[in-house]
Amino acid sequence: MSQGTTFLIIFFSALMISVSFLIGLWSKKKATSAQAYFGGTAMFGPVAVGLSSMAGIASAFAIVGVPGIIYANGNAMTFWMLSGAAFAMSYLILGKRVRAMAEIAPISSLGDICDIRFNHNRVIKALMSIIICLGCVGYLAAQISAGSKLIATLVNCPPIVAGFVIFGLLTVYTALSGEVGGLLSQAFQGLVMVLAGIVIIVAFFVVTGGFGNVLAAVSAVPEITGANGVTKTLGPDFLNAWGKASGGTSLTWMLIPILGCVGQPQVLTRMYAVKSPRDLPKAGLVTAVTHTIVGFLAVVAAYGALYLVATGVIDPLKSADSAIYAFANYLGTYAQVLVYAAVLAAALSSASMFLTSSSTLLSKDLTSALGIKIAPEKQISVSRIFMFILGAIAIVISVYSTQMVALLGTFGWGTLVSGTFPVFVVGLLWDRCNEKGAMCGTIVSLIFNIIPFFGFKYPSALPGYFITSALAVSVTVFVSLLTRRQETSPKLEAVLKL
Repeated sequence: MSQGTTFLIIFFSALMISVSFLIGLWSKKKATSAQAYFGGTAMFGPVAVGLSSMAGIASAFAIVGVPGIIYANGNAMTFWMLSGAAFAMSYLILGKRVRAMAEIAPISSLGDICDIRFNHNRVIKALMSIIICLGCVGYLAAQISAGSKLIATLVNCPPIVAGFVIFGLLTVYTALSGEVGGLLSQAFQGLVMVLAGIVIIVAFFVVTGGFGNVLAAVSAVPEITGANGVTKTLGPDFLNAWGKASGGTSLTWMLIPILGCVGQPQVLTRMYAVKSPRDLPKAGLVTAVTHTIVGFLAVVAAYGALYLVATGVIDPLKSADSAIYAFANYLGTYAQVLVYAAVLAAALSSASMFLTSSSTLLSKDLTSALGIKIAPEKQISVSRIFMFILGAIAIVISVYSTQMVALLGTFGWGTLVSGTFPVFVVGLLWDRCNEKGAMCGTIVSLIFNIIPFFGFKYPSALPGYFITSALAVSVTVFVSLLTRRQETSPKLEAVLKL
């Protein structure tokens, strides 16, 4: 990479961080109440909500990790693209009920929804807060690690310095403005990702001529060894339905993103941020379309890299995760600037989302579940303190404990699914779900999410969080059926019938 290109990438990255910081500072004047600071409740239009929700889901894993998995294992991960439609499905399935909760009571966090649905059951609220916080902290550390290493490589500085400069600024503006600044800055970062996606998608078709040419090139080369000594196995089966992965693994890659999307805090918390309930379909459509563009960016980057390797234009890659960078480097300066900006935007948006979510869960939801009363006027100050502490700890862990980051990053998505499904998905879609069922489901979820840290391995080819989520939902349903129906208020009954 030339010095001129490096300078442009650094300049645009700094510009994006500066704009995000200014958005956060400007948003501070709107975060005047606890409801606005913690939830941004009923404050935003469908475009801002849709872009923010997409940016929170499309993390650095989506931009860098997905192309790497496709490059390494073939076609299976392409099924991940189907998760774009999952956003629209999420808003159709849960959107009306979640947004209606804000009409019958003050809502500023997921814990408030849990209180209304399960009669202020403190055990459910505490367990839910702990499980989701574990997932959020895992994702937060993974995003900081990705962003810090990216910038540290470009400016030739220690990752810890890059981490504290970039994510220190993020922590400051997020702590000052809460979810208001978080949502608006994420919407801006999501727009950057969409623009990069459109340009790279067009470039892919210009360079390769389309997927037919990629398939023909990859199928014609069983194996190729580059001048760098790296050998890449290709051949006709590499891009079949499953690629090198088993059918079960490929099916998991398809189901987990689609079903898991419904239970992600990035989606749930944005449903009650929509100003008008009538805007929910529009927000779902914006999220689905923008995520499809960003998801397609990840797919074409992987196929572009495979095409360049199969045709001998570039050497086989030493690291599969460099697939998107290899394709961007071939396209030229404009693509390099956009791709690096998109990766940084993905890391920043997801990091701010999980930072606000985890601090809210710890400072507001968990404390109230434990019986610790904090005056409303002090809640924002307490949350800011938690946010600064969490931000600093996550930066240090992300830089100095790579094994912990890898474990937490993998741990994140499935943990959030297993923690939210019993309380929010089953709880809001099924009026027969009661306190005892949700309590038992969250207990199972917490236990089976923690035991892998102590060396437990699931006796299955499927990922552990897939089994944990299934167990948590099953226990919630069975216990609810075996125990007495929960009494609900007329307002809550009306919400559950929507």
